[in-house]
Order: sequence, then C-alpha cells, then structure tokens
Amino acid sequence: MKAGAGDLEPLAIGSDMKVGISAFGSWMLGVGSIIGSMAWLMHAPMLARAGPAACITAWLIAGTLTLPLALILMELSSMFPTAGGPYVYKYYALKKLLPGMGELLGFLTGWLLWIAVLVGIACMSNGLTNMIAGMIWGSAAASPLWFGPLLIASLFAVTTALNFLAIADAARAGIVFSVMKIAMALGFALLVFSSGHWSTSYVLTTVSPAGNSDFAANVASVLMLALAGFSFLEVSGCTSSETAQAQTSVPRAVFLTLVSITLIYVVMCFCISVATPFVLTADGASLVAPGTTVQATCPAVAGLVGGPFWGSLFTGCVIASIVGCGFTVLLAIARISYSMAETKLFPPQFANLDKKTSVPTYALWFQFWCVTTLGISANLAARSGIFPDAYAFLGDTFGFMYAFVAVLYGVCVVSLRYTDPQMDRPFRVGKSGNVLIWIMALITAGIWGYAALGCVQLNAQITGTVITLSGIPIYYYYKRINKKII
Repeated sequence: MKAGAGDLEPLAIGSDMKVGISAFGSWMLGVGSIIGSMAWLMHAPMLARAGPAACITAWLIAGTLTLPLALILMELSSMFPTAGGPYVYKYYALKKLLPGMGELLGFLTGWLLWIAVLVGIACMSNGLTNMIAGMIWGSAAASPLWFGPLLIASLFAVTTALNFLAIADAARAGIVFSVMKIAMALGFALLVFSSGHWSTSYVLTTVSPAGNSDFAANVASVLMLALAGFSFLEVSGCTSSETAQAQTSVPRAVFLTLVSITLIYVVMCFCISVATPFVLTADGASLVAPGTTVQATCPAVAGLVGGPFWGSLFTGCVIASIVGCGFTVLLAIARISYSMAETKLFPPQFANLDKKTSVPTYALWFQFWCVTTLGISANLAARSGIFPDAYAFLGDTFGFMYAFVAVLYGVCVVSLRYTDPQMDRPFRVGKSGNVLIWIMALITAGIWGYAALGCVQLNAQITGTVITLSGIPIYYYYKRINKKII
C-alpha cells in the first residue's frame, strides 16, 4: 500500500498473522456472520408488529438503504488490508481528523463495534433458546429457569472452541456453514411452494395483526430490526490480514454479502407469510397459525406444511446456522479486540497470538465470558418480566448501537479523502472528485440516525448508550498505563 507522510503504526496491524482465507471464503465469512437466527426466527415478532406486507417492504428498504454503507465499507477495506480493519479505519481517520480527541473517539468506535456485536450474538443465543424451549415446553416462559443459561453457555463454549482452528481450517468450516444456509433458504422455499397450501393473499394486507392500518408506521416499527439484520456487513474486513489479495477480494465480498443476505431475508419472510394465515398470540409478541401453537418461524412452518420430519430437519439446520454464525462472528471480532490491543488501548494480552496457529486465544476466551454473561443476563431478565422478549430487546439494542458505528464510517471515509488523498484505493466511490462520497456519507448518516432515534424504544436506547459510554474509563485507564511505561 502506498501511504503518505504521517502514517500510523496501525496500518501494519496483523502482519504476524497467517493468510488462509480465499476471496470466496471472505464472501462466505460475511454471509455466515450475518445469517444466524434472524433469517429463520425473527420474522415471528416482526410479523406480529407490522404484518407481512410491511415486513417484506422493510426488508427490501433495509437492503436498499444499506447499499451506501456497503460502498463506503468497500472503499475503506480496499485502503486498509489489516486485521481488525473496521476499528483501524476509524482509529486512523479520526486521529488524523481530530488530533487529541480523535484517538478517544476512534477507540470508542472500536469498543462500540466490539460490544455491539457481542450484544448481537447474545440476542441470537436467546433466539435459539426461545425456539428450543418452545419445541419442548410450548413456550420460553414455560421452560425451567436453568434451561436458557445452560443452552447459552453451551453454544458459546462450542463456538469459541472452534475458533482455535488455524485460519485456513476455520475458513473452510465457515464456507460449509454458509453454503448450508443458502441451501436452507432455497430448500424452505421449495418446501412451501410444493405443499399446495400457500396463498399470496396472505401477504397482501397492509394492516398489522393488531389492527393498525397506517402502513408507513407499520414499516417503521420493524425497520430498525430489519436494518439490524444487515449490520456487521464489514465482517470480511476484520480478517483482511488473513485474506488473499485483501485489497480487492474484501470489497467484492462486502458487495456480494449484501446481495446474498437481502435475497435470503426477503425470500424467507415471503415464504413464511404465504405458507398459512397467522393470528396474534395472547401476549401480542408473536404470531401462530390459527388453532395451533405453530409460530411464524422457519422450522415451525416447515413442520406445519411438510410434517414432523421437515420440521425437525429445519430445526437442526437453524441450530447449525446459529452455531456457524457464532463461530464466524467470534472469529472476526477477536481481530477487533486484537487490533485495539495493538494500539495499546486494550489489555495487552489480547494481542498475543498462538505460536502455532496465530490465533488470538486470550481475546477469544475473554469474548466467551462476556457474551455468555450478556446472553444469560438478558434471558433471566426476560423471565423476570423486565422486558417481554430478550431476543427482540437485544436486537433493538444492538441495532441502536451499530447505527452510530455506521454513521462514523461515512465521517471517516470523507475525512480520508482530504487527509490522505494519495493513499491507494483499489475500490473508489466515484471515479473523480468527492461529491459522490459525500452523498453516500450523508445518506448513511440520515438512514442510520433515523433508525436509531426514531425506530427504537427508549429502554433499548438507554441500554445502548450506557454500554457505549462504559468504554470511556477503559480508554483512560490504558492511556495512563502507557504513560507510566513511557
């Protein structure tokens, strides 16, 4: 990479890591990290809020509105083929844009992304808990109190253990998981449309199950959850140091990931909606087929239209999807905390690599304890009645936190056009000038700013803000430690 005067050490982060991810593997890493439980389980609470037409519209809007962010990430990832790329983009750009205060802001964006993703996969673990508890006991509320914590701890123990593989082996495992998810979406569509019981009339109503006829309001009520389904689009950039020809293959992976996951979300929402009519559950939190306890989720609908065998098969696939997502997400964000440690603003142990595999083992174990604690805490809080559904609540909280990460990507890519105009950009938004990148940044800021402030309930906003601000004492602690060392 060509770089100008004033280059920062973070540009070399990850140089000790081993290359083991192909261009295809980078794409599959993106798909595998985003498609976990939402594509199969989140449609039930979303449909309950807004109805089929509004939900399908929300997914299409979310995919379209995420394109400007994807273009920004494509340019940034082509500039910084480093481990923990998304953190490095912002740390580098903000430190140069705002000398003094910029380093704190850069660190907080890394902290925000790291902790937001931990919240996101804690959300996913509660979706798995709800699904399995519903299969065994009829609902999550009817399951024993110990069940959720045990399942969540087991999930993250397995996914963390998988991450001790060398990166080439981990990439191959990621490809297997992601190909299975794509096949799963296609298989579900074939199952529904071959059943003979589907009807497009079920998706044509613009009225929500609760009777709200304001279509725009119905779409807005689930837009944040839909946008949250596209977050962590930058995951391929986290492992750039371990990706072959990262400056070109990672930007391509970001774009292909966006297209792939948009198709999966829309297809799944449409197929679930046309499979059968649904009615609200007594608590208004989900939908079920009339006269049954069958919820509007992929495995439940598969069992309804295809029989117990298909229900069990898709249940197994959902579990595998969640395991695969947890595995790839933990792999990626370990590179975020690794890069934060490399800039001396996180515990130095996080930068230690295994001598044989070059895996940041300490970072992985610490993530295990954090995400397990978050998932179990949310599960127990939901059981105590603090909020009705840990899955939806954590989804909203994650989306709120990630929205600010998305806005800052736009700030950083614009600032780098002026502070580092000479830096290599194998992918550039616009052939010349800066007008187009300004437009993309402003659109991204407007979309994600509106989603965070206008589409998220106050309790999720407060929770997300508290978690974000908790990074400030961490920053000052390690700054003080570094001064003592110097």
